[in-house]
Amino acid sequence: MDRKRYDYLRVQSEQGRDVFVKNPETDEEGLVESCADDKVYVRTAEGAKRSWDYRQLDELTRDKEEWPRIQ
Repeated sequence: MDRKRYDYLRVQSEQGRDVFVKNPETDEEGLVESCADDKVYVRTAEGAKRSWDYRQLDELTRDKEEWPRIQ
């Protein structure tokens, strides 16, 4: 992912919108919980927490039926 897209997704996440990313190296997907510096902190579908460099990631789109928000 390039820097401009990362900045956009970071803002979307900070505004409370659901943002999903995939790490092609590990084949894991996650819901973005926060971003700091060059790191993206995600929760995977299995509930695991991960932190990845934004340059490693691809953006995904999901609807609420595919991935309901867990409180």
